[in-house]
Amino acid sequence: MAGLVAYSAAGLGLLALAALESLPLRLPPLPLVPRRLSTPLHARHLLAALLSALCLLSALFSAHHLSLPTLGASALFLLYSLAPFAPLAAPLPLPLLDLLLAAAFAQELLLFAHRRQSTAAGIENRYFDLFLVPITVCLGATLLAAHRPDAAPPRLARAAGLALQGTWMMQMGFSFFTNAIANGCTLHAESRVDYTIKCRTHEDYHRARSVATLQFNGHLALLVLAGAAAYAAVLSSANSPPSGYRMLGKEVQMEGMAVPSSQFTLDSDDEKEDEGISTPAATPVANGVHSHHQITLHAPESN
Repeated sequence: MAGLVAYSAAGLGLLALAALESLPLRLPPLPLVPRRLSTPLHARHLLAALLSALCLLSALFSAHHLSLPTLGASALFLLYSLAPFAPLAAPLPLPLLDLLLAAAFAQELLLFAHRRQSTAAGIENRYFDLFLVPITVCLGATLLAAHRPDAAPPRLARAAGLALQGTWMMQMGFSFFTNAIANGCTLHAESRVDYTIKCRTHEDYHRARSVATLQFNGHLALLVLAGAAAYAAVLSSANSPPSGYRMLGKEVQMEGMAVPSSQFTLDSDDEKEDEGISTPAATPVANGVHSHHQITLHAPESN
């Protein structure tokens, strides 16, 4: 049960980091919040510092299974988180912070690769293999962010990688420490951090691997749907009219384009004769009926 709580807490923390990462770097100051802590950058660093400190303490208390990659990754993340709050004459530039974060992600990549190779041939290795995918995305996006600090796409890609890390971390917790694992596989734990999941037969092992792949594809599809929904919401809010105005209806637009009929005049030939304007003679028609008047429709000239 302790493993489930640890994995779930880490996953929720990564999801919160992803949400802060997707926000702009500069926002209006919030009321009752110090200006130094009101930006998403500082809030992200504070949350990352909390998660890194918890991981570091967890690694230190597990002295019987002390892992240098775990300590190295936690220390690098903690150093990155506390760097903006260091009492320096000038704040550290964003590219330098991104390079430090890239080193932390590289150490995390080595950590889970080492964790996968150091355990027995259990089904958890498949989960760790899939977990390397969002870590690689975060590493590549961080390197791009260091090259272009003001560009939004690298930070959004890093937020997507953090979100996938968070959801997959929670999935691993439920799959390892509950009955959500495939049938025929059981958890064999020697300690809180030293465990393996063994299956009875070769068929059970392949079925569990297939279940893990389907679960990862489901998490990836959920992330794509959430990103598409967020993009559609932002796009619709950007195209919405300003407050206090409403779109003109079709009837109002047609009324604005139409010209009132009262501005049209009808002139007959009798009036023109009175004014001394000659009119054409009546022309006979096949019926023997002559046209007596010629009606002319004049539209007002535009000014």
